Amino acid sequence: MSHQYPATPVDLDAYNNTAVRLPEGALHELFAAQAARTPDVTALVCEGHELSYRALDRAADTLAHRLRTRGVRPGDAVGLFQDRSLGYVVAVLAVLKAGGAYVPLDPRQPEERRAFILADTGAVLLLTDRDEHATAFAGTVPVLRLTDDVTEPAEHAPPLQLPLHADQLAYVMYTSGSSGTPKGVANTHRNVVELALDPWWGAGERHRRVLAYSPLAFDSSTYELWVPLLSGGTAVILPVSKVDVAELGEALVRHGITAVYFTTALFDAMASEAVGALAGVEEIWTGGDVLSAPALQRVLEECPGTTVVHAYGPTESTVFCSYQVFGP
Repeated sequence: MSHQYPATPVDLDAYNNTAVRLPEGALHELFAAQAARTPDVTALVCEGHELSYRALDRAADTLAHRLRTRGVRPGDAVGLFQDRSLGYVVAVLAVLKAGGAYVPLDPRQPEERRAFILADTGAVLLLTDRDEHATAFAGTVPVLRLTDDVTEPAEHAPPLQLPLHADQLAYVMYTSGSSGTPKGVANTHRNVVELALDPWWGAGERHRRVLAYSPLAFDSSTYELWVPLLSGGTAVILPVSKVDVAELGEALVRHGITAVYFTTALFDAMASEAVGALAGVEEIWTGGDVLSAPALQRVLEECPGTTVVHAYGPTESTVFCSYQVFGP
């Protein structure tokens, strides 16, 4: 992730000297290392339920063994067709631990789109929390249905010892296809690590409680999950498929959210209808369109302790590639 744009002219050579030494390793390996450092810290919250780092890591290890028995091998694509829940994060980690790359499928997409994505990625397995009628689009792709006990398995399997590396594929997300056929964007473990462990996130520990409400098939979910989970923070998951302004505002306050991402349209709506709920949020990231100056001004005036970051970045750049900071 690059630096913010400078407010005044600067030496471009010095400004672009943004090299940072980051740890080597795959995402799940770095997560396991974080779990070893903070085993009892809460990693996930969803509808009154919690998972610690230790419990999340163990649950993912156990599911990873099941995926291996179902034929998942390093480099394989695995479809995820699940609602936001503790279980879907377990599934994401388990796919990576088994050597695979996760391919999120949006429940709001037509069945034909989901079938195309499975075929286009050559998915070897589909993980879901739905019944067989909802997964008819999978065709000949095997389906593994996950129940609630995936977060609390009866037995814990040891970590798989696989020869994985940071340049292997971590996930594939598809563009909207508004100008033609949807295109799969493939991002590696290294890409995501460079986003999640960028030094910016550590400033003031503002990202210790991040709201995770984006569809897994939308690239902001990469920020919502991996920034807190690779740094000992907490991802607070909203399970409902569609969240309105009032519900978002209530969730921000109730869960003590310290950082959140909004599309610019949603940022404008929050600034207009629920600005008071933003007062406790230390950092708001927003992007996807031109930022409304009146909306920004209102948030900065009403929430003097809140930093707003206007970001740009296509899915190919692993969420963000440039940003401008406003506020403290």
